[in-house]
Amino acid sequence: MKRKFTVVDLFSGVGGLSLGFEQEGMKIVLANDNDPDAAATFKKNHPKVNFHEDKIQTLDKKKLKSILKDTEIDILVGGVPCQSFSMKGPRRTNPTNPDSRDFLFKEFLRITGILKPKVAVIENVTGILSSRNGKIKDTIIEDFLKLGYKVDYKLVNAAEYGVAQLRKRVLFIASRLSGDIIFPIPTHSEENFVGVNDVLKDPPTINHDPKKLQGKTLQRVKMIKPGQNWKSLPKELQTGSIHSGSYGRLDPKKPAYTLTTRFDTPPGGYVTHPFEDRAITVREGARIQSFPDDFEFVGKRISQYRQVGNAVPVKLSNALAKSIKKMLIKNEE
Repeated sequence: MKRKFTVVDLFSGVGGLSLGFEQEGMKIVLANDNDPDAAATFKKNHPKVNFHEDKIQTLDKKKLKSILKDTEIDILVGGVPCQSFSMKGPRRTNPTNPDSRDFLFKEFLRITGILKPKVAVIENVTGILSSRNGKIKDTIIEDFLKLGYKVDYKLVNAAEYGVAQLRKRVLFIASRLSGDIIFPIPTHSEENFVGVNDVLKDPPTINHDPKKLQGKTLQRVKMIKPGQNWKSLPKELQTGSIHSGSYGRLDPKKPAYTLTTRFDTPPGGYVTHPFEDRAITVREGARIQSFPDDFEFVGKRISQYRQVGNAVPVKLSNALAKSIKKMLIKNEE
């Protein structure tokens, strides 16, 4: 029997990347994150995976050797923390202020040098391409080249892979295989994107605890139709929000916009249920992120929202896994 391809998942969060690769028959041999709630969720849903719950800096050569022994690593993946690259993060409010998270990609590259995987993948927000005038992007490419990898990157949209969400992300793929780098092939286009109504029907009770709205928030929400936002409100109820999607109600026939870590509150964006006067629940957000219904999020509710918002959509991850698998199989042939 052919061995399963092995995967190490850094900055794993709850394991959206891990799950997509597992669905493609691969084995996650190690995952790492230092967020205790995300770690608890990962461990609950991936009980057989070695999990290192600590800062990535503690994963040195000795520690990796003690965990992995002589296991050959085929794939190294990582959703490097992206808040500092986001237009909603420090970059927007103070673009000249150095943020230590800008340099966590260096830790990913350090571990790439230790493990020498056949393929390494960094997933991130689109802001990483322009961060520090493109220097972050250039450094990632240069560092992979120094390690002996060929590398390419591509901007992808999760909606093009069957996710009910217009979530744009950048994929850096580095390879030391003989063949070409293969990016995920889109399966959907704007004509057949999955609308939120297709994923919000009949959610299970797990992680599905609708939050009741009150006062002016409820008053505003009741007046907004699917696809509309705060701009459709009467002048006396408008908020003056700088967020263009504030109080947005989801259009049932279209994908959601990118879920943030605060999709529990209508002022935060297009997170109001298409037909009910409330924000979507953790489970509904998880469905929009294409997590299966048996995937359980743990911790306080506000933490669960954050975990879902930070996750890599599972269907995007699975499409990525398919393309990496093709690269590995072609190399072996």
